Amino acid sequence: MTIAKHWLLLPLLTVSLASQAGSNTDDQVIVNRKSTIRLVMNRITKEHYAPKPVDDNFSRAVWQKYLLALDGNKKVFLEADIQRLRHYETLIDDQLNNPSLEYFDAIYDLSMQRLNEVMHTYRALLARPMDFRKTETVQPERTAADFPADEAARTEVWRKALKYAVLKKMLEIQKANPKKSDATAEQEARQSVLQSTDGQFKTLMSSTAKDDRFNAYMNTVAMEMDPHTMYYGPADANARDAMMAHRYYGLGLELTSREGDIVIKRILPGGTAAASGLLQADDHILQLSDAQGQMIDIGGMNIVEISKMIRGEKGTSIKLLVRTTTGSEKEVTVPRGEIREEENAARSAVIEKGNKKIGYLFLQEFYRDFKKPDGAQCAVDMAREVEKLNAEKVDGIVVDLRGNPGGSLDEVVRIAGIFIKTGPVVLGKGKDKTDTYPINNGDQTMYDGPLAVMIDESSASASEIFAAAVQDYRRGIIVGSPSSFGKGTMQATLPMGKLGDPAKGIPNISYGSLTLTISKFYRINGTTTQLNGVTPDVILPNRKSTMKIREKDFNNALRADTINSAYYITSPLAARLPQIIQSAGTRINADSAFRLISKEIGWLKENEAPVFSLQKEKFRQQQAAIQAHEVNLDKALHLPAARTLQMRATGGNAMEAAKAARFQEWISTRRTDIYLDATTDIVLDMIGK
Repeated sequence: MTIAKHWLLLPLLTVSLASQAGSNTDDQVIVNRKSTIRLVMNRITKEHYAPKPVDDNFSRAVWQKYLLALDGNKKVFLEADIQRLRHYETLIDDQLNNPSLEYFDAIYDLSMQRLNEVMHTYRALLARPMDFRKTETVQPERTAADFPADEAARTEVWRKALKYAVLKKMLEIQKANPKKSDATAEQEARQSVLQSTDGQFKTLMSSTAKDDRFNAYMNTVAMEMDPHTMYYGPADANARDAMMAHRYYGLGLELTSREGDIVIKRILPGGTAAASGLLQADDHILQLSDAQGQMIDIGGMNIVEISKMIRGEKGTSIKLLVRTTTGSEKEVTVPRGEIREEENAARSAVIEKGNKKIGYLFLQEFYRDFKKPDGAQCAVDMAREVEKLNAEKVDGIVVDLRGNPGGSLDEVVRIAGIFIKTGPVVLGKGKDKTDTYPINNGDQTMYDGPLAVMIDESSASASEIFAAAVQDYRRGIIVGSPSSFGKGTMQATLPMGKLGDPAKGIPNISYGSLTLTISKFYRINGTTTQLNGVTPDVILPNRKSTMKIREKDFNNALRADTINSAYYITSPLAARLPQIIQSAGTRINADSAFRLISKEIGWLKENEAPVFSLQKEKFRQQQAAIQAHEVNLDKALHLPAARTLQMRATGGNAMEAAKAARFQEWISTRRTDIYLDATTDIVLDMIGK
């Protein structure tokens, strides 16, 4: 769905910042930054669906969030700095409405001063051997802590943080070579931590640092309107277009920023990260290897900087240190490569269970290439896969939308028409009117049989529209986590710039682009997926269910409300569904594996912000305990060998050898999926086994 100058999307959930490159003079840079402020604020106040007043309350929120964006772990600024910067707490709104860089320049200059001081601090601390016999503890997660009272307190924060980092590295070194003494391993660990911290500070204090901080500042301003209104620096526009057009390069990771941390939003199928199986969604990236192979702490870097580090020549490798959802850390090595578009598209398989055949449809996102009329369209790809399943005469179908962050509105409406005969799919309310988005399939579906849809906490936007429509029409059963993400808004991407005059040698100027929330979505029953998400008919315990990653966890999210219901007719299957849902819930509650999953999730929730001992043996024991629970959970999430799903490619799906091998790798990751197994049982109930 396109209109002039705007791309109406349900964008992927990601925060992405970029530097404004160029050889502008200092005066021109100042002019460009003020122009960017003016354009962003003009667009937001005039075109946002529900713009907040840019007043003192708005100013306070931006002041707090930008401060944490720069120093979320509270290891750089001092308490006196916070009091000094508090002068601007209610002035930012004035400086946005009448463009001024006073606050931005003040906090930037102060941060650079403090970074210089901290650089001397950590180098001095790492120059001396560390004693891991002393009884003391550290809590690496400091978002809830106070800013250090003075330089001595800040030095103590860094002393413990560095000691923690050295201890972890020391144990890794001795694990790789048990013959190394504590003294040797400690010295090597200190040198490694020094190199990685130096790398981090080199980036934080680089020549592009001020551009990066300005883009972060403008993004903080934009996101205060709502979590999906975002500012993108000029260099990031093309990357965003490529993502939506389904053209990916690198490891195949989509990253997001979460409370100052860089987190893997999802693993793209067809990429080297997916093939390796070493990384998972919601892993926090802590360090990356540089061109020389040295591990660099990425704290303080923005997503574009990190993406540049991840990209490289095909066939080369990069090392990543990540913290998993259980709190344990691991270092992995992943080769770089091109992500094949066809492997990132919709795909299908057949699950044979008993004497029944269940079709499995997997969709990673609702992709659409808006720049090419014949480019990638997920509705076309999904229809092709349904045709394959129909040829197999499957008895039921599972649509897997777990981890699917959304995408094109047009595509989700078209895909709904594959399964639902007629009627509206979703309602969209803008500032002035409410639109209905109806199915347009000539009253001809491609599949009318038993249907289940899988969702989780990361299923958002277009995924929620599809799941909600299936649920409201009672066309099938929704299975998954306690609720989906809860994004019920539409955004328009608005480029900002100024045309030059080639004849006079005046270049075009780009001020970046703004993704702006312009409307809200409502289910056909009049409620909204905004904040609420979609509550499955059958709920399965999930390790991410306790994490604060949904829309409702953003304090700036738009509220949930209701409108008048649309007219629609429920499916003939509706009368049978309540009994099937009740039976499935009873079966799952009695399942020992799901009970174990719930138990381990509870333990991880209680220990999600651990306090670690800095004594070597006690620390090792803590790490071992975390690892044991992680192993227990991982084991519970996978079916035992005797119960693995019998899956295969659809008939007539000829593939060249390399692609066939990768397809089998993809299937192998699903054969042991306990959630998919439970969902196929629900479909069997619908079939009437």
